[in-house]
Amino acid sequence: MLPLGHLAFAYLWYAVYAAVGTHRLPARLTLVPLAFGSQFPDLVDKPLAYVEILTYGRSLAHSLFTFVLCSVAVWWLTMRLRGRWRAETIAERLRIVTPAAFTIGYASHLLGDTYRFLLAGDLWAARFLVYPLFPLPESPGDDIAPWIRLFRIYQEMGSHPQVYLIILATVVFGGLRIHQYWKQTRTPSA
Repeated sequence: MLPLGHLAFAYLWYAVYAAVGTHRLPARLTLVPLAFGSQFPDLVDKPLAYVEILTYGRSLAHSLFTFVLCSVAVWWLTMRLRGRWRAETIAERLRIVTPAAFTIGYASHLLGDTYRFLLAGDLWAARFLVYPLFPLPESPGDDIAPWIRLFRIYQEMGSHPQVYLIILATVVFGGLRIHQYWKQTRTPSA
């Protein structure tokens, strides 16, 4: 998946999470942890593979071990910071949504990179999820700078492989915002 596809996929998963529970949808600055989590594995692995620290662009941060470690660290940090700010501050609002949003964003990234392999029953192709337990191939695409590759891909947005997913996430986002606005304007103020 490409970055915008990962972002759209993460938002849709978070919308399901919010709908199933009594959780609020991320809005404005609270979208940051979700967006960051959805891009985190590629932000770590792709540049490290390009500079040849890693041999494969899906390894260290794409591992379930790193996912658990980072998610626990974010949860622990936000719990340690609990009560340090007034409830109405931006920092406190971010603290409330950050652990779940980051974790869902990160998990959706891993699922987005592996769902085709898992549906096909090709567990070997998804072995990067248990890095470093199994050897990983060298990726020939890692010889191209990740930012150059993305620039080339996004020049032709109509050919984006996840364009329908991006449109769906945009429609869901807009629909939920319109619904929230409609609900607020229909509620009589006391």
